Amino acid sequence: MPPTTNRPATATSAPEKGRAARRWARRLAAAAGLAALCALPATAADATPSRDGRTSAHPPLYVSDYGNNRVVALPARGGAQTTVPFDGLVRPTGVAGDASGRLYVADTGNNRVVVRAADGGGQTTVPTEGLSRPLGLALDRAGNLYVADSFNDRVVKVSVATGTQTTVPTAGLLHPWGLALDPAGNLYVSDFVNDRVVKVAADGSGQSTVPALGLSQPTGLALGATGDLYIADSGNDRVVRIAEGGGQTTVPTTGLGDPLGLALDGCGGLYIADGSHDRVVRVQEAGGGQTTLPATGLNTPTGLAFLPTDTRP
Repeated sequence: MPPTTNRPATATSAPEKGRAARRWARRLAAAAGLAALCALPATAADATPSRDGRTSAHPPLYVSDYGNNRVVALPARGGAQTTVPFDGLVRPTGVAGDASGRLYVADTGNNRVVVRAADGGGQTTVPTEGLSRPLGLALDRAGNLYVADSFNDRVVKVSVATGTQTTVPTAGLLHPWGLALDPAGNLYVSDFVNDRVVKVAADGSGQSTVPALGLSQPTGLALGATGDLYIADSGNDRVVRIAEGGGQTTVPTTGLGDPLGLALDGCGGLYIADGSHDRVVRVQEAGGGQTTLPATGLNTPTGLAFLPTDTRP
């Protein structure tokens, strides 16, 4: 990521591992001060609110605007940008939502995860212990929140219902970043410094490395409905797709620089946080059709998420 006057420039805690450490420093160092947060609702302008406060058409894409210390909602198919009324965020990264409409944000600079209810009931801090630079988030259907506890080189699982925290058994992670869960409960983790993605089996049978070639500092992950795994290969300025049945391809894109977060809309659209260019782009999962979402003032967009459209537990 090319340094600019508005981007993070240093990080005293980054690992001393050559190029990976320098890129890490540029991404996750302290932003200068807190940006003023606008307390506007997070409902898309072109969407119809349902009775429980969620939108019933064209739900918004939530974007962690890392350099501006805020989360914004971008209507994926047109409409006005809004700022989600979170308080006190510092360098937010990972974003995840549940079927009840709660939105979780990795408040990286404050070493915590915060959550805001869909009905505007206010912000709370998820009970965790000892987090250090949390990044990616993922939620399973049983109500467990997974957190990439990056500077502790681990992934933790927190029960939303009880607050109980456990460490997911993994081996050899160095600054895990992105997380994704498949319907069977298998967990995928982008192992940023080790240039790989690992799969942690839900049945406890252990960890394996996803067969991906040539990755460099992978960040965001997303799983398609057919089992295809999308990886933001940030060091190579590309997104790759690992087919469910095997085989790797590069998603056709134009001009990406430091792609970070990924999200899928369930309708064939793949969304990419193009970190170096302060934008979010949409392409077709099958390739082609790249567009830039209308957005104002983004500074290193990092995490992306849609709220689930179903209400299954």
